[in-house]
Amino acid sequence: MTAAELFIEGLQGRGVEWMATLCGHGLDPLYGAARRAGLRLVDTRNEQTASYIADACGRLTGRPGVCAVSSGVAHANALTGVTNAWFDGAPMLLVSGAGAFRTTGMGHFQDFDQVALAGPVTKYARVIDCAERTLEILDQAFQTAVAPRPGPVHLTFPMDVQMAEVDRGRLVHPRPRPASRGAAGCVEEAAEALRRSERPLIVAGSGLYYAGVGEAMLRFSERFQVPVVAPIWDRGTVDRPVDTFMGVIGAATGGPRLLADADSIVMAGALPDYRVGFLQPGAIREDASVVYVEQGWEELEAPVYTAWFQEARRRREEFRESVRRTGEAQARQGLHAIHVVEALRAVLRDDTVLLIDGGSIGQWAHQLLCDRYPGHWLTCGRSAVVGWGIGGAMAARLACPERPVILLSGDGAFTFTVADLECAVRHKLPFVAVVADDQAWGITKAGHLRQFGEPIASALGPIAFARLAESLGARGVTATRPEEIQRELEQALAEPALTVIHVPIVGGNP
Repeated sequence: MTAAELFIEGLQGRGVEWMATLCGHGLDPLYGAARRAGLRLVDTRNEQTASYIADACGRLTGRPGVCAVSSGVAHANALTGVTNAWFDGAPMLLVSGAGAFRTTGMGHFQDFDQVALAGPVTKYARVIDCAERTLEILDQAFQTAVAPRPGPVHLTFPMDVQMAEVDRGRLVHPRPRPASRGAAGCVEEAAEALRRSERPLIVAGSGLYYAGVGEAMLRFSERFQVPVVAPIWDRGTVDRPVDTFMGVIGAATGGPRLLADADSIVMAGALPDYRVGFLQPGAIREDASVVYVEQGWEELEAPVYTAWFQEARRRREEFRESVRRTGEAQARQGLHAIHVVEALRAVLRDDTVLLIDGGSIGQWAHQLLCDRYPGHWLTCGRSAVVGWGIGGAMAARLACPERPVILLSGDGAFTFTVADLECAVRHKLPFVAVVADDQAWGITKAGHLRQFGEPIASALGPIAFARLAESLGARGVTATRPEEIQRELEQALAEPALTVIHVPIVGGNP
């Protein structure tokens, strides 16, 4: 058995059923091993797409998605998805081929330090430099990817190591892991802060999703009437309509005033980054207490905060109404993002996997689809990247084959990897894509108009997205009236085909 065959066996033993990939230098031994073992290869036209598929799989399932790319620039291209996973705390594994280990540093084809390049955006990165250590190194990578806080890992797999025959009698086996420490101290600290509080706020971040405790947090918030917000682009944990959910925080288009008036802030699996003003005075009260909790919601006790909850709900509704009024005013000029969002609302089911890729359209969706924020809805993540959506939708179909999958995208975001619509069609990974087309990098253009009175390098030209989709093997349609959007969505969801719905809209942000 070769090290490549052992590696594929190790992946399958860890529940991996497929790898997203783009062929090239250093991958042939791994491909041959995958084919012999029956591991599915989902081949793309762009390494970015392959890495976004692995990233989105990790975010949807909590298990590492796997992508394999060749060496050199291919490795660098794939780091886009890895970087997204790094920001979001999503488990994924990037495997990169390489020339022979014995000639590393001598100038072989595409010879450079791939581990060093991946290091800053991974939790673990190394070369598989010994065939007998293949499973042990793979286990180190997988365990690190899912350990708190989850994230991406990378393995460079040189061709001569892949092809090396493995002596099973000399295998280095995975080592046992120490048990994790409990969080009793965090719960006690939070309970003490809440006892002194009159206006608490839970900031529910991605950590709750990956820990699987989102529902426990929601039950706590409902029992004690504690308002909950989610940092925009984090993984959601509000899988059902909940009165205590106040929407996203940190959006460019604002939100109800809650963080600044809270006297106790419970950071629940959330990071103290720019979306919460780094928890610095000005963004929060100088006398506000800040505590960090992830586990232990069943043991946490607090007073019931009825008055503050009702005030927070009033502020939430006032803010949402202001967003609606802004959208309705802009919609007098023509088809608008609010028409797209309302059509989506009409067709969304509890199990729909909704992916949101784009700046301006993303803001409208976050502000108007705000009665829930499920874990099976995907956004760009904390990186705020655009262009990941087609790969993400392919991952959603792979991970959730029986669920409806809808990608809501802006026109700029959609064109990053649009050629991979062909890949999705070829691999029979159907989804419905709604492209809101304002012929601009909308959120940037709006900012330029405010600052400069004109867009600077932020306007785009027209694309016939329906015809483009058809040229790549998908079904393409165009909706030009509000009622057509919902009708086309319903028809597309009823068909086992990849459909692109082009919706030309007027510009504008909430």
